[in-house]
Amino acid sequence: MPAVEVRPANTLLGRRRFVDVPFRLHSDNPNWAPPLRLSVYDRLSPRHPATAHQTWALWTAHRGGEVVGRIGACVDRLFNEHWDEQWAWLGFFDSIDDPDVATSLFDVALDWSRRQGVKAAVGPANFTTNDELGLLVDGFDTPATIMTLENPSYYEKLWVGSGWEQVMDLYGYEFRRETVGLAERQRQTLERLRERSKVTVRDMRTNDFDAEVGRFFDLYNAIWRRNWGFVPMPEAEVRHLAKQLKQLLNPHWVFALERDGEPVAVCLCLPDANHIILKKVRSGRLLPLGWVSLLFGVKKLKRARVVALGVRPDVQNLALGPLLYSEIVDRLYADGVKVAEASWTLSTNPRINKQLEAMGGRRYKVWRLYKREL
Repeated sequence: MPAVEVRPANTLLGRRRFVDVPFRLHSDNPNWAPPLRLSVYDRLSPRHPATAHQTWALWTAHRGGEVVGRIGACVDRLFNEHWDEQWAWLGFFDSIDDPDVATSLFDVALDWSRRQGVKAAVGPANFTTNDELGLLVDGFDTPATIMTLENPSYYEKLWVGSGWEQVMDLYGYEFRRETVGLAERQRQTLERLRERSKVTVRDMRTNDFDAEVGRFFDLYNAIWRRNWGFVPMPEAEVRHLAKQLKQLLNPHWVFALERDGEPVAVCLCLPDANHIILKKVRSGRLLPLGWVSLLFGVKKLKRARVVALGVRPDVQNLALGPLLYSEIVDRLYADGVKVAEASWTLSTNPRINKQLEAMGGRRYKVWRLYKREL
């Protein structure tokens, strides 16, 4: 059998091959939602805002003239400064079911990471917790939702067999219309909680979009800054992401809880555009007609993903979490949504996970992150 050759993907042709790898390997998987190629190229562009604090490199694996895998590695200075760590992030991993290919990819990426002066590598993540991340290890029977990853089940043995050790699990909870609801007693309790906490609910102000993005930026960094794996997101990145998501946003699904006129909790829920991509845009290309399916289909979607839901640390004693959960459930019901996913919650956060289960959520997916000491 020909040897595995790992090549840098630092030319235009190399980058195209890199982006094309998962389409070659996973096109026959009905649950694999192809990424939009434009989004991947954007994330890997030298003009992406993250390049201000990240250094990364990309490689593809070749055997006998065929591309059989890929990997990327990244060092994020903001993460390392925030946590006083020296980590690299490995992501964009794809491989045929062959330990030699996976090991060759890991060896090259880890060698690059050592030369950057870091002491450990964590992955998979494309490239940090502000991006798609985690290796799916449970829940292969349902399609991936928007901004989450899907992979073959054999990936787990490739990572573990190459010496990677589990460092964190991320959970995904499924909510179905027919099984989720609040009893009258629960609603009365929530109403008393609302009155006692003196919070009000307000929708996203679409006519003040730029300012709203700034408010979310402030809340995001305040709420999640102590969460495992948190990477500070500079305002330029928040605005870049907001620009990408603006056409997908349903203002009724993006709201804040306010107290004395100040936002203290936030919920960001997105239509599950992957449901359209799975069926209509499997090439990952919006041209010539893929954009029509995406833009017009989003308004008809009955599936959603709760991407971010959190409470500011200084008011967590008010127990506002259940209010956020009940509010988004009611809003999704009112808009006819039949299935929703809440992800990713940390496996080390039993309080949040128990609350989601109490609301009728069923843990149905697990993504795993691994670590290698260097």
